[in-house]
Amino acid sequence: MTRKSSIILFVALLFALPMLLGGCSNEKGEEQENKGVVEQASDKVAQKAVEYINKPLDKAKDSQALQNAQNEKMENMLEEGEE
Repeated sequence: MTRKSSIILFVALLFALPMLLGGCSNEKGEEQENKGVVEQASDKVAQKAVEYINKPLDKAKDSQALQNAQNEKMENMLEEGEE
């Protein structure tokens, strides 16, 4: 399974989970009780999704910053060599 299809599956499950958990209760009192559970589960899944998406982005930003620093160092070395 590719990374893109894994992300799509994860997002689909993220939206399906509250519907599945919400459909389990029949009585009005249970609906109110399960609503809190559904919201908690949705929040937890959403937080994990954010972390899952942000982790590679943060690594890419760090990598870009390192590359920029190396490029600047090389440019400074070239300028010093020309003088």
